[in-house]
Order: sequence, then C-alpha cells, then structure tokens
Amino acid sequence: MFIFVNSGLLLVILMVGAGYDIREQRIPNWWCLLGCLCGLCLTWGTAPVGQKAVPLILYGIRLFTAVAVWFPLFRLRMIGAGDVKLMALILGFLGFKTGANVILYGFFIGAVLAFLKMLVRRNLVQRLTYFFAYIRRLFLTKEAVPYYQASRDGKNAVIPLAVCLLGGYLWYLLRLMIK
Repeated sequence: MFIFVNSGLLLVILMVGAGYDIREQRIPNWWCLLGCLCGLCLTWGTAPVGQKAVPLILYGIRLFTAVAVWFPLFRLRMIGAGDVKLMALILGFLGFKTGANVILYGFFIGAVLAFLKMLVRRNLVQRLTYFFAYIRRLFLTKEAVPYYQASRDGKNAVIPLAVCLLGGYLWYLLRLMIK
C-alpha cells in the first residue's frame, strides 16, 4: 500500500510542478514546501512504532544532499531553484539510488529536448559555441557568472526541467511495470 501512496503522491507533486514550470517558468516555494511536508508525513506515518526518528533523519539527509549537489548549477543559472527543490523531493521520496536514476532519466530527456529544440531553431552551433566559451571563461577567470540571462537569451532558450523530471519519473514507473 505504501508504495502506491508514495508513487502517486510524488507523481502529483511532479505533475503540478511541471504545470507551473510550463505556465510560469517557476515552481512556487509553497508547492515545494507542501511536497516536503507530505513526504515527511508519509515517512513518519509508515515508520515502525518506536523507530520514527531514523527514517525522518534519512529523509532530511536526502533532501539536504540533493540541494547541496544541485545548488551550484542553480547559482550559475543553469537550472532553477524550483528544479533543485523537485530533485530534492525525488531523492527524499525514492531514496538515493532510485532517485538518482529518475533524475538522470530526466536530464537525458532534457538533453534530447534541448538538442531537438536547437535543431528546429537552427541554432545548435551558436548554442554549443556559447556553452564552450562559457565553460572556458569559467575555468580561466574562476568567475561564476550566470549562464542564462533572460534579457540576453530570452525565454526561447529555456527547457522546463520540471517537465523532464516528470518524464524521468514516468520512465521509471514504466520500467517498474514492465519488469
């Protein structure tokens, strides 16, 4: 029963997050906080009596680890803060191994979408040149400047990562059903 509630709850959290990301190019903090509280309640409610602290601590460690790992990409404006929070929730709900796989599936989907978008817009060479120049500048100057700037790049350069993370989770669920 727990696996279905856990899976369904995470699916709803990711679907709503993806909807916000498409519509508003951001995921509200209140939605991420609500997802975090739902995960805490689910973790606490399913832990054996007398052993509630360890699962809650592990849940918190998974959330913190995800934020620590992905925060540098947020600081460089390569991903949004809401995306970091959704990745933390994925790890919180699913654990390190499964959560990391879901996130990798999501990044793969994002890479394919970005590649297709660049092909359609015929700016693949331009975007790759910009990316490699950015990385080179980052290493040479050691100055962390934002990769994405809305005033310069516009909204057309953005791939809603929450949608890709949802796709990664659906991919994971499909693999579970096939097994």
